[in-house]
This record gives sequence, C-alpha cells and structure tokens, in this order.
Amino acid sequence: MTARESFPGLLLAEWTKLRSVRRWVVTLLGAAALTVGLSYLAASSSRTNINEHAEFVSGPHGGPVADDFYFVHQPVTGDATLTVRVASLAPEPFGREVTGLDGMTRLADPSPFAQPAAGIMIKDGTRPGSSYASLMLTAGQGVHLQWDFDADRRGSAAGGARWLRLVRSGTAITGYESADGATWQKIGTATPKNLPSTVEIGFYVSSPAAVYTSRGGGSSSVGDRPTSARASFDNVRLSSEGTWHGEAVGRADRLDGKGGVRAGGQVTETGGGYTVVGTGTVGPRPPDDDMVEIALVGVIAGLMALIAIGVLCATSEYRRGMIRTTFAATPRRGRVLAAKAIVLGATSFLVGLVGAVGSFVLAVPALREHGFTTPAFPRPSLTDPPVLRALLLTAAFLAGVAVVGLAVGVLLRHSAAAITITVLLVLGPLIVGMILPGTSPRWLMYTTLAGGMATQRAKPPTVTLAEPWALIGPWAGIGVVAAWVALTLGLAWWQLRRRDA
Repeated sequence: MTARESFPGLLLAEWTKLRSVRRWVVTLLGAAALTVGLSYLAASSSRTNINEHAEFVSGPHGGPVADDFYFVHQPVTGDATLTVRVASLAPEPFGREVTGLDGMTRLADPSPFAQPAAGIMIKDGTRPGSSYASLMLTAGQGVHLQWDFDADRRGSAAGGARWLRLVRSGTAITGYESADGATWQKIGTATPKNLPSTVEIGFYVSSPAAVYTSRGGGSSSVGDRPTSARASFDNVRLSSEGTWHGEAVGRADRLDGKGGVRAGGQVTETGGGYTVVGTGTVGPRPPDDDMVEIALVGVIAGLMALIAIGVLCATSEYRRGMIRTTFAATPRRGRVLAAKAIVLGATSFLVGLVGAVGSFVLAVPALREHGFTTPAFPRPSLTDPPVLRALLLTAAFLAGVAVVGLAVGVLLRHSAAAITITVLLVLGPLIVGMILPGTSPRWLMYTTLAGGMATQRAKPPTVTLAEPWALIGPWAGIGVVAAWVALTLGLAWWQLRRRDA
C-alpha cells in the first residue's frame, strides 16, 4: 500500500479538497451564521406570559406546580403522629358541564402525581405551593409517599382498604402503611424544604383533571375536564386534640358547577368516620414549551446549507471528471467514500456545534426578555446535562444529514436532483407531520430524517405541541438519522462498486 493509498492520506486529501474550494468554505461559515441568525430572530419574536397567569403557582423549589385538593385539617405544633384507615376510594361524577372538547383525545398520564388519591398530609399552612409531605393511596398505583411536588417514594402496590401513618420528628416525616393496623411497614422518610414548627395536618382527596389535546393542521390545543373522587376515612387518630376543618386548597376552591361538587369538595362525618369528596392535582406542572428547542429553531436554515455541501462533495468530482483520478490513485472505492463521509461528517459536526452553541448563547437572553423566565422557565445553562445533550445531538443530526446528502449525490451524480431529494427527505415529513392529526405523525418521525429534529428538545416528548418531532425523544431521533446514514452510505458503496466512474 502506497502512502497515497493509506487511509490517513485519504483523509488528508479529502480535507484538502474541502477547504480548497472557497465557496464551500463560505457556505460552511454561512451555515453557522444562518443557524445563529434565524434562531435569534425567532427568539426575539417569541413571547409568553405564563408567569403572569392568576392560576400560576410555584413550589418550594421555585418550579411551577399544581396544588389543588380538598383538605380536612387542623393545626399542630412540634412532633406529631397521624394515623387513618382509607376504607375506600372511587371516582365521583362531576356535574360541571364542560364544552369545547369534542374531537379531542384524552391524554394518559402514568405519573404517580397524576392519579386520584386519598391520604394524609402535613403542610406549611394551606397556601398553594407551600411545602408538604403526604402519604396516599392512589386509584391505580398503590401507596406513595410524596413531598414538595417532585419527590416520590413508592410503597406497596396493594389496592383496597389501607392503613396509613405519618410521623413527624423534627424536620423528618416518616411514612408507614399497614394492611391490618397492627403490622406496619416503613415506606421512607420525607424531608420537606420549609416546614415550620406549627403546620396543618390532616387527610385529603385529590382527583386530577382529564386533559384533552388536539393537534394537526399546523396548530395544537389543550383542554381539561375536572374530575372528582370520593374517599372514606375511619380510625382517625392524631397525637393531639383539635377540631377538624374542611377546606378546598388552590384552584379547587373556584370549581363551581351545576349539580356537582361545589367549592372544590366537601366532607361529611358519620359515626366517627369521614367521607371526603375532592378534586384537583398535587404535583409538578412544568410547561411543555422548551426554551432550548426554541433557541435552536434556526438549525433548519443551517441544515439546508450543509445538505448542499454534502451533495457537492460527491457530484463536483463527477462533473469535472476528477473522480477518475481519485479512483486511479485509490482503486478501493469504499475507502474513498468512507474518507469523504468522515471528513464531511466531522466538519459538519463542528460547524453545527458552533451554530448550536451560538444560537443558544444569543437566543436564551432574548427569550428571557420576552417572558421565558423563572419560575415557569428556569434559566438553562450550557453545562446542564439536557442542554449539553441537545447541543451535541443537534450537531450530530446536522452532520448525519450532510453525510446522507453525500451518499445521495454519489447515487444520483446530479447536484440539483440530489439536493432536492435530500431536502425533501427532511422537509417533506415535517410538513406532512404538521398537517396530520393527533399522534399519527409519530411513525413519520420514527422512520424519516425529520425525526432528527427531536434532538433539539431538552424536555421529554409530548403530544400537546404542534411540532411533530416533539412526539419522540432525542435519542430516538438521532437513532433514525444514524440508520439513514448507514442505509444511504451502504447503497452508495454498492453503486460505486458496480458502476463506472
């Protein structure tokens, strides 16, 4: 093997070809500039007023939360122990008439914070968003110990009647459960952030609203229908004496419907037992909008420039007849294709990373000036793992599509046709996915290059946004792109072996 045929020599030759064409270098720089410029313009025109909503609530850690339930409580100072038996928990018909949900799809939320629940709680007053610890029996996921809207410790998966006990000792609150009230099992210890000496303690019922969504035609909408649950409590024992008082906490106190539960819930006492009807949710409520995704929206412009470079890296040698010289020097054509793909991929990745980081650095301050601020939107940092993942995977997505353009150029040997087809492989599914309703575009994102757009998201997948790529996760998106790179390069290698230069 001669020095010219060595693979490092091939890489150097391909890098020399790439950097020697001035218009290609200008286009690469333009790809980064287009990415940053469009991202900044989009961020400057994006606005939100979520923090100004009357119903917006922030938790003890500063994040957006839901804190709506019916609470039967009394004050207690210092250490305390509350024991109850949840005898039953069942859905309650909600009489409030809700319109405008026809044709929408109900969302299934498997989160332990999104289940109808009946349990006991220690809370810093009744102000929505204040610190708490609760131990509850859920409708479908057994027993859970939760605190401060984000911490969850699972107990047994048992359903039916269950004994529950919360023990406060200083700043620690320990949860126990029992099937018979005699043998107790420890679930865990909660450490709420801000519990004063005097707290409210009692039993409660919550029932999250049924959330409906509709997407398609380039837009999305979300609505909800309140639900309520009924629970029976008996064997209520508190280590101190006091009077129980029923109260709707949070948004629940404004749910007022015809023939249904009024004032968010109610409590009735019979023979020492209590029947409580409640509605609402206790748990995190982050917005689905993703600041990182919005900050990287200009990637689509840079992508078009990189597709052109990828195609021209293949077709320009055919057009000028230089490919014969290349194959004469290196007869093993697969090695030439591999060298081209590595050089183009590495260069495109670096250009994409510069564009993504530049977009993030410039767009995030612009977004914060237009309402994307705490508590609804914590300030993202370049060192945050989800942000770092989004930047690196976005750069990999750009590089992968550029390499697909190279492979299509080898297959077609015609610049205009190859550029058009590669662009359509990305934009076509995006346009169709915007139009198709519901979750039907998900299969497009799992099978086409458009799925790579999911790499820009730092948040989990959601069906509540108009963007079809939000339906899948970032790793799935980059996996789809990798599969396309492997497929198209494989076809290009096969064509190189069987066709004349």
